[in-house]
Amino acid sequence: MTAPYDLDALLADYREQGYVVLPGVLDPDICRDLRADCERLKAQINPEWHSPMPYWFGNMLERSPTLMWTALHRPPILDLAERILGPLVQLDNVTLAGFPSRDVADRGAVSGWHRDRWAHMPIGVYERPLAINAIAYLQDLTDDYGPLRVIPGSHREPVQFTNEQKTQPLPGEVLVHAKEGDVVLTHNGLVHSGTANVTGKPRYFFSIYLNTTWLRTTDTFDGPVCREIIAWARKRGDHRALRLLGQDDHLQSRANAGFNIPDADLWASWHAEDAATLALAAGKT
Repeated sequence: MTAPYDLDALLADYREQGYVVLPGVLDPDICRDLRADCERLKAQINPEWHSPMPYWFGNMLERSPTLMWTALHRPPILDLAERILGPLVQLDNVTLAGFPSRDVADRGAVSGWHRDRWAHMPIGVYERPLAINAIAYLQDLTDDYGPLRVIPGSHREPVQFTNEQKTQPLPGEVLVHAKEGDVVLTHNGLVHSGTANVTGKPRYFFSIYLNTTWLRTTDTFDGPVCREIIAWARKRGDHRALRLLGQDDHLQSRANAGFNIPDADLWASWHAEDAATLALAAGKT
């Protein structure tokens, strides 16, 4: 893993651009295992890749807990997420997907501009998002594999587009040629799109979608594996892990904290409380 990450600089870029690239968060072995897991799940539906539609697999923490927990529980992702949202971060969903290749004539085609779940039309200033997406690409995004397309600043500015424009290049777009193992962290108000894959091979995509703890989640986290993880996290006093799985013991008090001091100061006090609880459970105090 590339280290160290300058979280202050990343946060400033995120607020300005609506996205940041975290290089080398997932090592090659994890990327390989995630690709293999997608193939394993795909083979359970159809042993051959004939469908022109992508394969999307949700509730991945229940399906592949060790691999998913290893992949998502990465300090640069969660540390930056908590700089953006505060210590109020939960998983909305963990999704693994594969996009089949398209005809070579579609090289460079825009997949479809959109903002993400829980977004709204921006009002001209930065607003703390309700959700963020940590997108990991499991191969280098060459022009043939299809780079990520973004409109920097569109999380702040009311960039509009018609249904006809959804699959056309837009003014101000930037192509993000992320490398295997990079994670792109996006604001849910950022206008973005994929690009057609014409390699003849699948284009693998791994999404860790995070939201604030008072929102509903897409994944359920109520299966036996997730319940076991919740029990493990509660035993060790790990409130970050509990919040990820929808178990926020501080929801009422922190959602009604009065907000009479700057957010960063308030969040720091909450982090200190959580650290003290974790240390106490570990017998370190």
